[in-house]
Amino acid sequence: MTIVTLLTDFGTRDEYVGVVKGVILTVAPQVTIVDLAHHIAPRDVPAAADMLAAAFPYFPRGSVHLAVVDPGVGSARRIVCAEAAGHRLLAPDNGLLTRVLAEHAVQRVHQVTNTRLFRVPVSPTFHGRDIFAPVAGHLARGGDMAELGPAVDPAGLRRLDLRIPRWAPDRRRIEGSVTAVDRFGNLITNITRRDLEMLAGGAGGSGALRIRIGPHR
Repeated sequence: MTIVTLLTDFGTRDEYVGVVKGVILTVAPQVTIVDLAHHIAPRDVPAAADMLAAAFPYFPRGSVHLAVVDPGVGSARRIVCAEAAGHRLLAPDNGLLTRVLAEHAVQRVHQVTNTRLFRVPVSPTFHGRDIFAPVAGHLARGGDMAELGPAVDPAGLRRLDLRIPRWAPDRRRIEGSVTAVDRFGNLITNITRRDLEMLAGGAGGSGALRIRIGPHR
């Protein structure tokens, strides 16, 4: 059974998420749908890019990941599907795949242009329902990515400016930034576990680390 994950800025107060699920299930009734998050701040593509990259590797290979944070809906921006690490990721080409592209080898990318897979008529403001959802259903029921539209060069996909931490020349200090705050008040930074292990003397290292946030140590 294929899993389809959903990551949007739709919120859950309105019917939008439920309608997207309904369209997916109409096309592929046997799929399992998992909500990653729907309370991304409206149009916050960088936050969605970070969350998608952090979450998708924990799902079984073969899963389909539908990410719709799409300020350019109705414009000439592309919709693309990328295959990476055995997963298929469907998103607008607006930088949402930036972190995935930076951290994983991408096997292939196809632009979504095959209108035979879309709902008719296509709303200019709700591509999540009329394009993304039926295409995700098509992939989940075994459809080939090649049926979505032409192959495109991954190098041509739009990328955001990544917030990359800075190492001191002696590699004994690293400076990063807070990129998000979760609902528990935890500060999420762009400093990775691997960075911390390098500071502590390698994987499993036990070296002491000091953390400074503003005036606090």
